[in-house]
Amino acid sequence: MNNYLSKYITRLKNPKILIIAGLAGILLIYLSSFFSSGDTAEKAEPDCRNSISVEEYRKQLEEEICDMVTQITGSKKVTAVITLESGIKYSYADTKEEAASNKTESEAESSDTELKEGYITVKTADGGEQALLITENMPEIRGVAIVCEGGDNELINEKIKNTVTAAFNITSKRVYICGRMQ
Repeated sequence: MNNYLSKYITRLKNPKILIIAGLAGILLIYLSSFFSSGDTAEKAEPDCRNSISVEEYRKQLEEEICDMVTQITGSKKVTAVITLESGIKYSYADTKEEAASNKTESEAESSDTELKEGYITVKTADGGEQALLITENMPEIRGVAIVCEGGDNELINEKIKNTVTAAFNITSKRVYICGRMQ
């Protein structure tokens, strides 16, 4: 048995066999990338961030306003336009380190403190690193304009304005309502 094993080991030490075995292994790895199932992309960890964009967010808010105004006025001819303050604001987990250094200059001692700031990162499924997201704040509403049938009526105008200001936590100065021409 030992004799057979020693012959096998000496045969493996042959450089030609090692090169052929190495190339065969590389070829198998390369070919496996073509025949792998498409499920690997779906099994990867999902991104923590919402997939909604600012434009989609604005359109969603406009649709909600149109639905509310339709319920108040009974008219399906409602147009709402929203302007937003800025883009989405992200807050990341950070680390703060203070480094103190003492400097002496002719008997006077001073102390300087430096603040080093960094972000906590996590490894992603593809092997990269990403900052740890704590919160995602959607943009604030700058203004709302609504055009609807009955918007010129003071009672309906007041109901719509009160509903929009309460629903989106904005002041009444940021809401303008007018009637639709028939």
